[in-house]
Amino acid sequence: MTEAKVKDSLVDREGGPLVRMRFRPAWAYIEGIREFGRFFCETTFEEPELAERARLIIQEALENAVKYSIPGPRSELEFSISSDGKDLEISVCSTPAPEHLDMLRRELATLNASAPEAAYLAAFERASESNDARARLGLARIRYEGAMNLSLTEENGGRVRVTARGAL
Repeated sequence: MTEAKVKDSLVDREGGPLVRMRFRPAWAYIEGIREFGRFFCETTFEEPELAERARLIIQEALENAVKYSIPGPRSELEFSISSDGKDLEISVCSTPAPEHLDMLRRELATLNASAPEAAYLAAFERASESNDARARLGLARIRYEGAMNLSLTEENGGRVRVTARGAL
């Protein structure tokens, strides 16, 4: 039996995504995309733990992007999953409201400045002490529970791409 964690026939050795989706950042779509993500992960990843980890990353990344994207028909999310058989990469590109972009920059800088578990515990403590309805735990969960490195790339037109990348 192979040690591959991604079914070999599904690995893209050319570096292209296994999945790429574009849709409006609407809560109405999240449940369907979550269900697609669950099915995709169970079908693509041989180990149930890896499938669950990938599903968690997808869920948190998409919810975060929808929550902070600008509303309207011109707003669009782009979601992709890539794997070369060794690493997994999940990215979401969106157009956040300007006040949320600054918050996202600070959040990622804070998360990346500490070890994953310490950053997660600090985010959890902050959320428990805040009266704000937004817990802002999603990125910390991706980094700690998903065992992923997070990066932010600013693109044209105010769009940003949050990428989670880590070993399978």
